[in-house]
Amino acid sequence: AAEAEDYDVAAARTPAKVRLVPAPKPSVAPDTAIASGEEPACDNEGRPFDLQRVVVNFANVGSTYGERVLKRDKKRQHLMDYEGVRRCLKHLTEKRGLKVVGVVYENFKAVNERGEECWSPPSDIDAMCESVELAPRVTGKQHKSVDDEMTIK
Repeated sequence: AAEAEDYDVAAARTPAKVRLVPAPKPSVAPDTAIASGEEPACDNEGRPFDLQRVVVNFANVGSTYGERVLKRDKKRQHLMDYEGVRRCLKHLTEKRGLKVVGVVYENFKAVNERGEECWSPPSDIDAMCESVELAPRVTGKQHKSVDDEMTIK
């Protein structure tokens, strides 16, 4: 017989047909696991979660910044601005202590901090990243968002 504390208390309060349900086992995050010597939490395929690293899609972050913060109109201007990416990376690396992998299309047209068009990420943004992955330019409907696919995988 299992101990009472191993079961969900709400199930014990159910008046009809009481059924004891085992309480879920808590998972341990990798950074906690390292400190405590326990195994890290894993997904349903057994792969450990990496909570120290994050993937950032530069086009999505920079375009959202251009549209919402700089109030750019996508019909008349390029939305993408690397200042939004820069602020995002500073927050993630300096304040959160995370490692960043950046994703951007190769030869992606954007605007730098001086308002000039540029075709590759600025060097300070490269320096804040563990790596920057360049998504290839591919044609076809099934490859419309290669940068998003690379960000997810």
